[in-house]
Amino acid sequence: MTQKHRRTALGTIGSGNVFADLGLPDDETRLLKAKLVSKVDDVIVERGLSDGAAGAIMGLSRQKVSELRNGRTDDYSVERLYEFLNSLGVTRL
Repeated sequence: MTQKHRRTALGTIGSGNVFADLGLPDDETRLLKAKLVSKVDDVIVERGLSDGAAGAIMGLSRQKVSELRNGRTDDYSVERLYEFLNSLGVTRL
């Protein structure tokens, strides 16, 4: 459930979900995907993996890993993003 926007002297405080604030469909799913992809990126950086090495672990091409890390999530379900995290050794969020 999203919060209502509040006006301040400096501007508008959002709902906490930028996708909802922009009026995009499936805003909750988009937000969850963004959080999961951010975690995937964090793990790749923490482990010092190249996109190619991460792709080998996750079953993706280097290009697909690069696209994913740049926020292109339309090709992936939430479940698939969790699978990527699991393949990278993440069992808890």
